[in-house]
Amino acid sequence: MFSSFDRLKKRTPNEGINRREYISLLVDEYYETNNLEAQQQVTANLANFAYDPINWNFLKSSKAHELFVEILNCSIDLSLLIHAAAGICNLCLDTEFSEYVRRGGVLKQIKFLIGKYSKNTELIAHLLTILIYLNNEPIEDDFRQLCETLRTGSNRLITNLVNVFMEDYVTQSRRLFSNQKVLTLCRTFREEDLLRFAEFTGDSNPIHQHKTAQHRFVNGALLNAVTAGIIGSNFPGHVVTSQEFRFPKRCRLDEEAVFTVKVENLRKIVSVSYYCKQGGQTVFVGSAKLFAMKL
Repeated sequence: MFSSFDRLKKRTPNEGINRREYISLLVDEYYETNNLEAQQQVTANLANFAYDPINWNFLKSSKAHELFVEILNCSIDLSLLIHAAAGICNLCLDTEFSEYVRRGGVLKQIKFLIGKYSKNTELIAHLLTILIYLNNEPIEDDFRQLCETLRTGSNRLITNLVNVFMEDYVTQSRRLFSNQKVLTLCRTFREEDLLRFAEFTGDSNPIHQHKTAQHRFVNGALLNAVTAGIIGSNFPGHVVTSQEFRFPKRCRLDEEAVFTVKVENLRKIVSVSYYCKQGGQTVFVGSAKLFAMKL
């Protein structure tokens, strides 16, 4: 049950210490004592106070939020880590604090701790919840693999939290983009690009290997591949389900080409249009539909 300021006032004796002072004293006690059990009791109390939004400003003014982060970064005591993670989890909805966590590199440490303490349900549940609320970073391959391992485990709570986190990551591009959002990339193709592409694909068509440079032009599939790179890097977790494209003009070597991808629709099936221009002429134009896969 959340408190109100009137309720706090009624519960505080006339000669008693108000909530702000009490929280500040708890933080001081943590730093003044060398007794681990006392520190554990302090952090448990602070984490409990973080449950109620009425205490958030008191916790921030007393630097309790910084203490939570410090413990995650430095402590090896499991109880302290659980209390700090619980406190951060409870404070996640505070805008100022959430930005503090994102800017401070804490999310990287949280991912490290999830790997280190993957068998501790209580700690992992708090850490995953923090990521669900605050993560705005790409998921590295090794952490993605860890999430897959956790998701296929026997712990139903952890499985559900990982599912929520991964599904949220897959669809985050929908929050980052709006309809009519435009993405652009400039690229100048060189002879070595055509040679590497021909070697990889086996495309030995002489129209791309003409002895005279002015008669050589860029493979259409290479233009499409660059466009696919723009789409894939900006819509993580999505796959292309259909495409339509054409090549109105030839794309020449050693001249800048500008690729443009435009978001047309951000529903369950994402629609994008795209084109590539060189010297004011359209050399490649098309559209695609994308679908978000569960990672």
